[in-house]
Amino acid sequence: MSFNALPNELIYQISQRVQPADLENYGRTSHRVKEIAAPIQQEHRQLKAEYTKINVNHVAAANMLYEMCARPWIALYPESVELRGHRSWRNFEGPRNKERTALVAEVIRKRSLVEEADLRDILRRTRLIPAHEVDGWLEKINIGDEDYLFALMLACLPNIRRLTIRLDHTKLEQVKEMIRLIKRQSLDVHGDRALSKLKAVYVLEKDTSENGVCDLEMFPLLASLPGIQSMHGRNLVGMYRDCYRDGWLDYPGASPTIEHIFLETCGMSVEGLEKLCNSIEALRSFKYIAHRAGWGLHRISDLLKNARGTLEELVLSTGSGQSRFIGTLRGFTALKYVKVDTDMLFQRGKMSRAVDILPASIETATIAGNSLTRPHEEQFLSDLYRPSFSYPNLRKLQVDDSWGHRDIGKDRLKFQKEFHKQTSSSWMLRYR
Repeated sequence: MSFNALPNELIYQISQRVQPADLENYGRTSHRVKEIAAPIQQEHRQLKAEYTKINVNHVAAANMLYEMCARPWIALYPESVELRGHRSWRNFEGPRNKERTALVAEVIRKRSLVEEADLRDILRRTRLIPAHEVDGWLEKINIGDEDYLFALMLACLPNIRRLTIRLDHTKLEQVKEMIRLIKRQSLDVHGDRALSKLKAVYVLEKDTSENGVCDLEMFPLLASLPGIQSMHGRNLVGMYRDCYRDGWLDYPGASPTIEHIFLETCGMSVEGLEKLCNSIEALRSFKYIAHRAGWGLHRISDLLKNARGTLEELVLSTGSGQSRFIGTLRGFTALKYVKVDTDMLFQRGKMSRAVDILPASIETATIAGNSLTRPHEEQFLSDLYRPSFSYPNLRKLQVDDSWGHRDIGKDRLKFQKEFHKQTSSSWMLRYR
């Protein structure tokens, strides 16, 4: 029997079982299918607009969990997930105002409409929670525990591509344990596991103004998941002091697929970074904006030794005016964009020459800070824009200081091109 010979009721049931990502193409197979599947496609578009990008605290996570009990296919939609922790309101029993009281009342109402068997079924389908721990999980879910609800979000949403975890000086131990379980999880019948599509991770602490607890273990743990391409950390200020205590050096290293690392206001030690980057093979961008001057920038070549043939962008800054000499970058043969502090170019009080630091592949160089004097500018320009074309791909030499963002090499580049044009002409060759 052909598909067109099937009754409308059966085609409708088939349409209900089509994966959300395939619904649009499924509706184009014929006019009849499009007409029958129109209500399902309309619901799909509404769910896609509502759930593709979600931003949840523990109340919103509980709401979504109860929605998944009624409509399990909702779990297929989220691709960008942001988990927002709260230091003082980590469950339904925490301090409340009028707004929070209304939110909790709504969640409790939805919980009353959900059968416990449905919740147990969701926990069982994750294949990550042992049977003897299910009752404990249900108890934590019922009181709205932030840690357990966030961990369940990671296990239940198979299509997450971008994950943001906003910490508030708290430690999410159950989330970290769930990540460890996911790393050890065996593949299902389709060859997938939880978080198998995850590509970009952001671990962001709320601020650095308080002496609160900082979960230093979250960043390296997520970085070790297979398939990750981009890692971003911010305000993880305890890394320099506590990396040994909190296990940075105990991890096997980052995923070899990582291409971008951006650490902003993080006090990580060189040893911790070396352990993290030891297994990275295709790093293309490395940005480190530190908050302390004592970080060992002189070891950058050793730190990123596996990326010497792939690194294209390098941004280093301490903002202190007291950074140590960066050393040579000439081993990074694919490097195109560099931004460093001025004091990173000085060795024993003397500014190093550009030809001793920058590789020939460089296209844009930016120097930040106020200690670059006019003679220093001229020295750098004379190295970079010499007629011999040591840097044939160079397009911009920029300075970022208190006077703004300036392109100091614009006129020199124009002169260099004109000089090269003239010296290549037959008239100039005759009289050289």
